[in-house]
Amino acid sequence: MMILAILFAALIGGGRDARSPLPPQKSDAVIGVAAVDLQTGRRISVRDTERFPMGSVYKVPIAIEVLRTQQLERMITIEPKDFSPGWSPLRDGADGKPIVMTIEDLAEWMVQASDNTACDALLRIVTPQAVTKRMRELGVRGIRIDRQEREMAADLRKPGGVKRYATDPRDTTTPDAMLALFTAIAQKHDGLSPANHAKLMHWMTETTTGPHRIKAGIPNAAIAHKTGTMPGTVNDVAIIDNRIVLAIFTKASTTPDEKAEADIAAIARGVYDALTTR
Repeated sequence: MMILAILFAALIGGGRDARSPLPPQKSDAVIGVAAVDLQTGRRISVRDTERFPMGSVYKVPIAIEVLRTQQLERMITIEPKDFSPGWSPLRDGADGKPIVMTIEDLAEWMVQASDNTACDALLRIVTPQAVTKRMRELGVRGIRIDRQEREMAADLRKPGGVKRYATDPRDTTTPDAMLALFTAIAQKHDGLSPANHAKLMHWMTETTTGPHRIKAGIPNAAIAHKTGTMPGTVNDVAIIDNRIVLAIFTKASTTPDEKAEADIAAIARGVYDALTTR
């Protein structure tokens, strides 16, 4: 059964008007959803305990560890040999020269612009093991951080790499685990100082990626979110109106990303309406 049909059944069970069905799924992706209304405690989920590649959603756990442990004013130099493949506006604007900026600025580029070079530079400092450990300390057990972006890119380029990515346990989460992390952020239980919590929320509110995903489904809402995009994977996780926390992950798609983005927008609309309509 297609994910939107399954989700529709869940929405009806949660009290949604049965006369408002969700559209058919446009992509061939496997989709996982977890959502909660922080005011009422009502939840909606499909494949919420299944593992999905995070893509750049994993930059939020990294940012939490950076904001918690690092001197944000410290200057960092990134040499051209350490520039990362994939999406990196910092690298593209460096003209082959070293990048010099503070840890705080790198963290902002990592979250707000989803920059891979900034991400890898920060992950070299805090280490994947420390980020995963911090998630455990926050009570989130389903998130694991294993590789830099450049390592993931190298693995994807190997024969069969894209197909393996959908089942590789590294750098994955369950929708339920990411829902737990974003709920902790929304409720200010992320272990950050008030000032650093405000920084993280600001970066996620001003993020420039994913306009056709959750934001497209709920265009008039206040949304703080983080997207993730890799071959076969299109993700978005959001705090909506400081009330709804929604995690949508996809994997193993062979259709264009635009189709998965349309599915995410439709799911976001359906979940938001179901949880906020009495």
